[in-house]
Amino acid sequence: MSLLAACLAWAAVAGTAPADGAVLDRVAAVVDDSPILLSEVEQRARPELRRLEAEGVESDEVAHRRADMLRTALQTLIDERLLDEQLKSANVDVTEDDLRAAIGDVMRLNGIADEAQLDHELRREGLTLDTYKKNLRRQLEKMKLINLRVRPQLKVSEVELRDEYQREYVQSGGEEEIRARHILIALKKGATEDERKAALAKAQSLSQRARSGEDFGELARKYSEGPSAHDGGELGWFKRGVMVPEFEVAAFALPKGAVSDPVLTQFGYHVIQIEDRRRAPPPSFDSVKEQLRQKLTQRETEQLTADYLRGLRKDASIQIDDPDLRPH
Repeated sequence: MSLLAACLAWAAVAGTAPADGAVLDRVAAVVDDSPILLSEVEQRARPELRRLEAEGVESDEVAHRRADMLRTALQTLIDERLLDEQLKSANVDVTEDDLRAAIGDVMRLNGIADEAQLDHELRREGLTLDTYKKNLRRQLEKMKLINLRVRPQLKVSEVELRDEYQREYVQSGGEEEIRARHILIALKKGATEDERKAALAKAQSLSQRARSGEDFGELARKYSEGPSAHDGGELGWFKRGVMVPEFEVAAFALPKGAVSDPVLTQFGYHVIQIEDRRRAPPPSFDSVKEQLRQKLTQRETEQLTADYLRGLRKDASIQIDDPDLRPH
């Protein structure tokens, strides 16, 4: 699924124009005589760069993180060029059913009702539906190629499953759970910079008020714009993997009783309060066996994919002239 997610994310930005303020175009790298332009690198990194700009961090940190994002984007493009070469000699076929299933995943994960709405959302990003489908088909071909190369090597044994069960559920003393409340200051898609700043300021004010002793539940009932507002922002007990990543990271890092700074997610700014923490008793091995199998299969797939791509890079001629874009 991570490979599918990656190709869907790529297809969502491929074919669009370079970001505003992009520097004069030049060759960023050459892979077996095939050039990769700097505009392509910036284009690939654009979603991450936009999120970075929205965080409002210090300029020195922005420059450092921006450089890391561009290096990562370039390495991704290099891998794709190498996979393009492999596809020329591989017997890989993406059917119309495969394409329809992938587009269905996109619409389901993004709450899109039909292709007409998908087409509308794509046009807002400068893409047509036909171009999107072509890009997506190409990425599905690459995903199938990788599966063809690494799947025969995949094998998860019963011993590995039981060892992972011991590590994850038994030795850890049970999976950690937290009970939390939150206040959401919602941000609509495409919010302006002024709207973002206003939402952040409101969330910061509420965080400070809660830390100063005001009742968090009452603040949530009065100001939260999320569905749990009427319950005082109560979210109940939850484990890792339930909430969106940004929310989860912030919540599980807080001690009992603490109130967070504003946390930005796709929904807006959250202020989180941790009411309690505990260790849940471990589930039975049989109840989580298939979940563990999927996890280990995914982990091994990612490792074998990385090994396969490393092999392609080792055998290829790759030239990166810009020292700022070379991997550390």
